[in-house]
Amino acid sequence: MSNQDDLSDIVRDCIGMFDENIDILSDVCNSLGSESEDDLTLVSDKSELIDMVHEVADSVRIKKAQSNFMQRYVKQDS
Repeated sequence: MSNQDDLSDIVRDCIGMFDENIDILSDVCNSLGSESEDDLTLVSDKSELIDMVHEVADSVRIKKAQSNFMQRYVKQDS
């Protein structure tokens, strides 16, 4: 019974550490994923610039939603 209690304590501690660091892990994941997306593009007119701003805003919203989903998913499992 002692080994089972030790294992459950270890798992509980690991989940706690993960909960404390989920924001950092999410930021690292997002920054690694966005490094390959950082290409410079020349803008020829104002409407193209506005379209690009909307695309960036949408991308940020999607990444934030993914991060929030993962946080809720982890909290639900613990």
